Amino acid sequence: MTVAAATSLLARAHGRMLLHKLRFGLRENRLLSFTVAAFLVLYGMAAYLLVARGLEFIVKVPLIGPLLTERLVFLLFFFFFVMLIISNATITGMGLFRRKEMEWQIALPLPPRSLVLWKTLEGMLLASWGLLLLSAPILLALGRVYEADAGFMLAVVPALLALVAIAANVSTWLLIALVRGARRWMWKPVVVCAALLLIKALPVWHSSYETLNSGDLSASLNQILRHTEICMHPLLPSSWVAETIQAAGRGIRERALFFNLVLLANALLSIVITTRIAGVHFTPAWNRIMSAAPGAGKAVPNPAFRAQPGRAATWLRRMLALDRASFALLVKEVRTFVREPVQWGQTALIFGLLLMYSMNLRKLGYDLQSPFWTTVVSHLNLLVCCLALSTLTTRFIYPQFSLEGRRMWILGLSPVPLHRVLALKLRLSASVLALVMLALVIVSGMSLGLPGKRILFFSAAILMLSYGLTSLALSLGALVPNFRESNPARIVSGFGGTVCLIASFVYIVCGMALLVIPSWQHLKQEAPAPLGYDWRIELLSLGGLAVLTVVFGGLPYFFAKRRTKNLEYLRHL
Repeated sequence: MTVAAATSLLARAHGRMLLHKLRFGLRENRLLSFTVAAFLVLYGMAAYLLVARGLEFIVKVPLIGPLLTERLVFLLFFFFFVMLIISNATITGMGLFRRKEMEWQIALPLPPRSLVLWKTLEGMLLASWGLLLLSAPILLALGRVYEADAGFMLAVVPALLALVAIAANVSTWLLIALVRGARRWMWKPVVVCAALLLIKALPVWHSSYETLNSGDLSASLNQILRHTEICMHPLLPSSWVAETIQAAGRGIRERALFFNLVLLANALLSIVITTRIAGVHFTPAWNRIMSAAPGAGKAVPNPAFRAQPGRAATWLRRMLALDRASFALLVKEVRTFVREPVQWGQTALIFGLLLMYSMNLRKLGYDLQSPFWTTVVSHLNLLVCCLALSTLTTRFIYPQFSLEGRRMWILGLSPVPLHRVLALKLRLSASVLALVMLALVIVSGMSLGLPGKRILFFSAAILMLSYGLTSLALSLGALVPNFRESNPARIVSGFGGTVCLIASFVYIVCGMALLVIPSWQHLKQEAPAPLGYDWRIELLSLGGLAVLTVVFGGLPYFFAKRRTKNLEYLRHL
């Protein structure tokens, strides 16, 4: 069987399964389908209006408007390309080396090249639909700014599809090279090099910041253009897409056709290179993954010694006032998190970006001596932290119970009952997230120069929001479990995950509306500087948030705890 025939066979089989799942989902989950469709329509309309207004404002900037618009297009698709490579590498890596079905598929009489090619295409479909959905209103807004006709989308959409294909294949090359050649000792030099590059970049960043705040428009513009030159490199596929957009927007159809053909040729060439790499390097990479035993090459400790907890573990268990069974469950949760690079990697990335953003709030360029801008930036900062937290809780906290899978009966027979397991999971997750978010809020408050009372106000708010969002996600995951699915992305994309995302969004919006009440008088451009805050209104606002937290976090936790006490809960296994 040829590679093309085998890949086509796998595509048809998985296509039929997907079609069956879609029909079943549309028939059984009509509320979910309607909710998702409504949100997609609302997002499309809102994104189109916001992007169109923003681009029209930039284009009208005297002298530099068209130049900034062109550079924004290059920058946007450069980051789209990078995001596609990372997301495709993650999804394709899980499909090739982590999923159980791959152990069965690799034993079939199919060439390994077809398996790698199909997993690459599958990862491309799973990773790119969000990008296409995100970029559709942006492309429509660009067409409106350029005043282009219907041929604009006909020229741009094929270029974007070719970019998606190139990113998917490049991610597969990097993934196979990493699995085949990476060694454990390599991460230390990589961390050292990254730290040295960061230290070297700090003086450049500081000088750039001084230039941007010097008031010299020409020097500031030169700094911005110079630091974004990498996004316009002529060998980048994202630059070819941006050139296609520019040419189609200006009506230069020959140039748009040229870059479309360039992208198509490179996309087809990338597929050929993927098959060649898979034929030579995939089988050794697969054998290396399968033969890598945990703890290989290390001395196995004495079981009697292993059973004895260390002094640090005993001290921590006594400090947390936990029995040995409950503490062992917490240790299991921590080790599970540490052993999943996808979880701690994405979490570290999000919190690292939030920390950098919080430390540089004062350098946004706004007049933070004005009560109006201080109030706006501080509340928007809290909103950003809450939205990032809701993303983490929906993505990682919600599927925790479902990921126990059919091994849940083991926990059901353990000395720790299931409702106690639920409470320990909430205690661990909410405490860690609350401490991290509290640190971010304190750092951002100090960066903005807020008084101590306002920092205390926002700290109390983020603590309640952290526990509320964590409790909501964990409780809904226990109420609507899916023990038959091992992929957390598919668990989150189900009905319960959608409800969790929507409920978290409603909870955050209502909470922010309550928290802005004490600062309402500051949201006026002509507000005088010495305006104070009424501590009674702040207490009432926090009290309203506490009631809201009980409704969105406490009630679902109550029903989830009562349900896990019933042995009927295990019938879903």
